[in-house]
Amino acid sequence: MISRAMYSLNRRKRSANLLEHDMTPSTRPAVWRFADRDTVRTADGTTWHRGLRGPRSWAALGSDLAERDDEALRALLRSDPHAAYAPAGPDAYAALPGRPLDTLQALELLDLRPATGAVLHRYSLERAGAFLGSNPGLRSAPVPGLRPADVRSSLRGTAQRHGRARITLERVHGRLHARYAVGSTLHTHTYVLTTS
Repeated sequence: MISRAMYSLNRRKRSANLLEHDMTPSTRPAVWRFADRDTVRTADGTTWHRGLRGPRSWAALGSDLAERDDEALRALLRSDPHAAYAPAGPDAYAALPGRPLDTLQALELLDLRPATGAVLHRYSLERAGAFLGSNPGLRSAPVPGLRPADVRSSLRGTAQRHGRARITLERVHGRLHARYAVGSTLHTHTYVLTTS
């Protein structure tokens, strides 16, 4: 007999799959703001780098393709369902960028408008990775479809579970960061804000 928890999990997976199939490129949330060192890899294998040849412009390494601006890359991400976006991961050996959110009240009052959602990108850096110079660490699969309330709740949970966690808002690049340690592993979460 399938347990109630397993039934609930399978039901959520089916709902997520239906949502994914119903979401056309024109309705897919768009990255609100980009940052230099962000990358986009398209279905044909081309990788676009922001800031490669100049600040706030996109270029494809080893390609004769013309440079593009942020709006062109947003359009590319909307039109190519297989395009993969990866934000620049924060340097594990430097302070998190942005304004500190160091109290629960600051997290409760956090206003993410005009963003309507977020995608969570997670990194983990173990001692072996640190020794090898891995920066910012091993990347996990992104978690899309977060609402602003989900982001606040997640950050609040991080702050409550990890008393020495660092949380910052980098509004100029439309993202939030959270960092905490568990044993010898450093965890960094970057929430990239999106708009509908």
